[in-house]
Amino acid sequence: MNYEIKTQLSISLVNTPGAIAALSDTLALHDVSLNALTIAEGEEQGRFRFTACDPVAAKRSLESAGHTVEVDEVLSIRTQDSKGKLAFLTKALSDGGINIDYMYASVDEEGAGSRLILKVSNIHLATRVLDEILVAA
Repeated sequence: MNYEIKTQLSISLVNTPGAIAALSDTLALHDVSLNALTIAEGEEQGRFRFTACDPVAAKRSLESAGHTVEVDEVLSIRTQDSKGKLAFLTKALSDGGINIDYMYASVDEEGAGSRLILKVSNIHLATRVLDEILVAA
């Protein structure tokens, strides 16, 4: 397991057919590759959150298309999928007094590598907790 602090970009997106396609097209036209993404639905608007290979170019391209972009630091944790891994990580963060605001992840298949993105209340304290559990593992 390893981790890094990544820049996450977020925008509000009108919940209509073609909105995600237009956003994706804007990013593609500026050669922006996404590493991870999530879309939280809302009745009229959704929240599009993602990490990218080049967050500066991604932000610039979205702003040039008229979007207001929110920037946050998130933890990107790469790990092997295994039963209890999420419980282990979240308990360690909880024991450290760190709240998880939200998270998203993907796993190709059971036992494969995964990337977990976490927005936490205190990213620097979270990195210390992760350093401690990595040494103990």
